[in-house]
Amino acid sequence: MSQVPKFGFSAFLKLINSNPKPQKRLVRDRFRPSTGGYDFHKSLRQRVQKIAFENLGFLEALTSATEISKKAERDSAIRGLRQFFVWRQKNVGDLSACESFLFSSPKSLFKVEFTPTFLIELNGRRTAVHLWNTRQTLSAGLVNASLCMVANRHPLEARPDDFAVLSLQDGRLFRWSDANKETAEFGEKLLEVLDLEFASARLEFGLPTVAEGDAASDTPAP
Repeated sequence: MSQVPKFGFSAFLKLINSNPKPQKRLVRDRFRPSTGGYDFHKSLRQRVQKIAFENLGFLEALTSATEISKKAERDSAIRGLRQFFVWRQKNVGDLSACESFLFSSPKSLFKVEFTPTFLIELNGRRTAVHLWNTRQTLSAGLVNASLCMVANRHPLEARPDDFAVLSLQDGRLFRWSDANKETAEFGEKLLEVLDLEFASARLEFGLPTVAEGDAASDTPAP
């Protein structure tokens, strides 16, 4: 069975928002031996979810974040928590858990998992929100296109009313509901282009073609 690379949503956003050369490297990195890597943003997500689901206070969350041993991770978590606090003051709806959703590219050469950090009602819509806290500039068009990919493949009977990415770098909220038909079409073309890149990488690494139902290679990066 031929393994299929699997991306967490933040890793996928990083991929599509990269320039051609680093994007090509990121694709090929998925076929190189890996020990699994370190989840740099796990500590932030855990604290946000404890705020959302376990009534952890913001000051308590910030205090606990100061105890993170790695400085870069600690500083990132503290910045992210502060930005989330600012956003939360303006968006006070109840937060709840929401299941993740996995989808395959058109040729099944890679998979992407959209994992909401929480579900919240925004403007009357039950919105599944994924947090972004990586220091990389996001293109609104690319993010909205990626949200279209998720929404257009999600089963209707269990689909939230909206999907969103909240950037804890600058406080921007990207929403599927802000996308149009052209954005959705662009997203589909982007998946086709990425499939070509993954097919090229498989040839370079001497890997067999992918058969439908092949397993994803590992747990996705966040």
